[in-house]
Amino acid sequence: MAIVLTQKAVDQLMNVIREQGWDPTRTYLRVAYHPRAQREKRCSIELQEHKEPDSPADQIIDSAGVQVRCDSKSYHYVKGITIDYHDTQGAQGFTITRPPSKWPDQSPWAAPWIYDALRTVIDPEIGLNIVDLGLIYETCVEGSIVTVIMTMTTPACPMTEMIIADVKASLLRAAANISTVNVELVWDPPWVPEMVSEDGRNQMGWQ
Repeated sequence: MAIVLTQKAVDQLMNVIREQGWDPTRTYLRVAYHPRAQREKRCSIELQEHKEPDSPADQIIDSAGVQVRCDSKSYHYVKGITIDYHDTQGAQGFTITRPPSKWPDQSPWAAPWIYDALRTVIDPEIGLNIVDLGLIYETCVEGSIVTVIMTMTTPACPMTEMIIADVKASLLRAAANISTVNVELVWDPPWVPEMVSEDGRNQMGWQ
């Protein structure tokens, strides 16, 4: 599922590139997802010049001749969006149409207690909690059921079953009204070290 740019959006982006005097072959559209932001501000777009080496955490997509880049964790949420441009009655700007299934009303941070509980689950091979390690992609609470969409550092992780069991136990302990915890293991996007949070990097002594 790609990120789609309408022709109006492409034309406007090319206008901006020309006005800035940038090289179109070295300019890309950065798309990012910000789960802590207000719902209407969770997705951002920004034209950037390509000055740094490619990041292994980036998904690179060609959409109507425009290179679109998105970090792997954001791509889990923004794939399938359509970016358009409107200019009507003096109102100008880009609009983003998002697939409802990828933009849940229950964002990962909508229930802070879930993440507090998940921070008690440690990946024993790395010695870091699974939240700061970047393994949790999405959570949702529906009545007495919690669903956790997550990944592992590698499909061959020998601790997978133990970590999943700890996830379920931590959430069942955290809330008396929760009766069921479903854990969905996904590999798209794949985990990369860039997904580790700033706190996690500090704990690991990474620069």
